[in-house]
Amino acid sequence: MIAEILSDISEAEWRAFLAETPGSNVFQSPNLMRVYGKAEGYRPHVVAVESGGRVRALMASAIISYTPGRLSSLSARAVVTGGPLGDISHFPALLAAHDREASKAALLTQVRNLTTPPDPRPFETAGYSWEDHLNFLIDLDKGEEALLAGMSKARRKGIVQAERVGLKLRELRLVDLPVAYGLLEATYLRAEVPLAHGSLFDHAVSELAPEHLIALGAEKDGELRAVRFVLQWGATLYDWYAGSALGRHLHADEWLVWQALREGIERGCTRFDFGGAGRPDEPYGPREFKRRFGGATVNPGRFQKIYKPVALKVAKAAMRLGRRIDWVFG
Repeated sequence: MIAEILSDISEAEWRAFLAETPGSNVFQSPNLMRVYGKAEGYRPHVVAVESGGRVRALMASAIISYTPGRLSSLSARAVVTGGPLGDISHFPALLAAHDREASKAALLTQVRNLTTPPDPRPFETAGYSWEDHLNFLIDLDKGEEALLAGMSKARRKGIVQAERVGLKLRELRLVDLPVAYGLLEATYLRAEVPLAHGSLFDHAVSELAPEHLIALGAEKDGELRAVRFVLQWGATLYDWYAGSALGRHLHADEWLVWQALREGIERGCTRFDFGGAGRPDEPYGPREFKRRFGGATVNPGRFQKIYKPVALKVAKAAMRLGRRIDWVFG
């Protein structure tokens, strides 16, 4: 059968493919790509292989730039999370089609795996390099009692203390997003990493909630103190964005993770994906925060391909952002 490369696919075909393909996830869905298409600083792109009237393989990506204004190939990267999917024999064609477009619009592509690829050869042959990258997965089938028992003593204590200080749970609505985004901005500024434009969260709440997005806030005395955005696809939750005000005595961050886990159990979810814990050979603050929830450590890794090495060096030097640069382009 003749295989055809597609860059335009109907949502019906896309959804049918995801429904029958192991490893399908929200990051490869038309739902999230639609959000990216409306958010400032994002441009979605999908390539698929069709043969015999059916989609056999698919890969969705986003060209992302954190600089204001139009997307520029001198400041943008392409990110593929949880893909490609489908028949591995078609991966070389997918990667080639992706690279043709991404190389025009971005400095590099990162393929952020959600599971360890069974065969790295299609990526290596296409010029991608492997990088170890950790993550934590929490089994929600254990139930609340076992989940608490599996956490560190300090984590359990923090959740109890959060209850005692009177934190209240708020389901975030569009009206809450200006304050919620302010908490995200403050958190990302402290960590010295860039943050997506606020329009991403506006469209995510409008397009994805409640089926594919859990947006939670922790409030005290009527004021939001922490927020967390968690994506859902099928039986899996994906930790996405989080932010909080200064005041660790409230333990709002860990309390909101606990509330997200409880919500996942209520929804019938079986797994919570913490969304990455950094390179194993480098210090990474969020890793310790996530580790204390007792999840299993995995190394799904990443693949990366640099299209413009000289321009990438220039961009890093010009931006002068230290760790922030590693987060953007590393």
